[in-house]
Amino acid sequence: YIKIVLFSLLMVPFCLNASVAARLPLEPQLKKTPAEREDKLKPGIINGIQEAISPSVLEEDEDWNATPEKPTPPIARDFKEMSSSIKQAMEKQNFKLGDHPYSLQGLPIAYTSKTTGFNLGTRISLADLKTEDPYTFLFSFQFWQTDRGAKNHQISLDVPELFSKHWRLKLTYTYPEVIDNNYFGLGNKSVYNQDFITPGNPNFISRNYYQYIFVYPRFTIDLSYKFFRERLSLYGGIGIDKGTIHPINKDSTSKIYTEQPYGYNGGKTNYIKIGLKFDSRDYPMNPTKGFVVAATYTDHVKFMGSDFNYVNIDLTYMGFFAFLNYFVLSHRVMIDQALGNNLPFFALAEFNSYNNYQGLGGEDTLRGAPTFRYIDNLKFINQLELRTRFYNGVVFGQHMELFLVPYWDFGKVWDRYKKINFEDLHHTVGNEFRFTWNTTFIASFTMGFSKDNFATYLSFGESFD
Repeated sequence: YIKIVLFSLLMVPFCLNASVAARLPLEPQLKKTPAEREDKLKPGIINGIQEAISPSVLEEDEDWNATPEKPTPPIARDFKEMSSSIKQAMEKQNFKLGDHPYSLQGLPIAYTSKTTGFNLGTRISLADLKTEDPYTFLFSFQFWQTDRGAKNHQISLDVPELFSKHWRLKLTYTYPEVIDNNYFGLGNKSVYNQDFITPGNPNFISRNYYQYIFVYPRFTIDLSYKFFRERLSLYGGIGIDKGTIHPINKDSTSKIYTEQPYGYNGGKTNYIKIGLKFDSRDYPMNPTKGFVVAATYTDHVKFMGSDFNYVNIDLTYMGFFAFLNYFVLSHRVMIDQALGNNLPFFALAEFNSYNNYQGLGGEDTLRGAPTFRYIDNLKFINQLELRTRFYNGVVFGQHMELFLVPYWDFGKVWDRYKKINFEDLHHTVGNEFRFTWNTTFIASFTMGFSKDNFATYLSFGESFD
């Protein structure tokens, strides 16, 4: 609850542009932005009702229709002056370098957590908007650290048109140091007994019985080539990483120390991947229609420096269906098979698609369940979201969209494909509050429920990408 309250308070300065912001450029661009597309200009539920009842105050004349008989009320005059001052301050943030307009967004991160302590950081994105489908390039930086030593730092550069409109390059470096990573064992029957971690319970073992410290820095290079009317992509990439594991307790009060699963000593899982993707989405960030189908082969081979030799075969589907102006039904299905004789346990939690996702459990898949709740060689996830846009408009020159996103996730794991069945699937449900800022900046606050847990997440970017 503390997280929810703090996040709500942070929204106030955010909407008033207390953090750095820049307006979308007013001059025509080489390509239209989603805000300029007809389907993106449909109002949200709230401002749609307001516009249907009465004209917007912003559309009234300069004096707010004041007449000598009806002078402008002092409160309205003060509010108008305050609004004008804020707007002028925001306009000063807009800037150009040469002929290129730029958009700069940022959001502070500050909240408390029982396990990680006080979280403090920031997320900043800089986009070159000379071309806006979706941008010429996007640079993102995230600094995220806690007073107990947890870290989640990220740097990324996305160039959708590297040499031409056919080539795309993405560079990413992440440095997560997770002080409350979970290990429950392998398979669907792995046990999460809260009695073991509840002080005062007769079966209490330790608050950190299921947890360990996991450091997993990774650098990735992804390159794709688009053809067939830019719908089909052939992509490849490399990843260089190293996992390091530190048990919190080195005795019987630690599950991972007691069992020491294969990969307990950590190591490198460097890889090379190749895949094929068909993408008919109208826009990659907050799409309203279209679908994606992708097949990915990832090989963790010794010549790349990997300490483990195994492969991943991944199939991914995503679909987006808009209806009644305000709603988008989003659907994602992923299945990932890991093959090999020396599979580290911490690699059994990844979906190795054209992007890498964690599961089952956590902020990517089976949201609401503890992170890495179910892991095994073969993983399946099905996710449904109803993206309900209740506001779509301009706030002090900034294009803003607000969403409520109820969702339902379910999935399962197996050790091999011959054992696949869809009985006793694991389910989670929840809701997400999401906002987009000038199209390129997306932040989400998610609450999820499972049979084991209630969890909250703060994340950035398109969730189905």
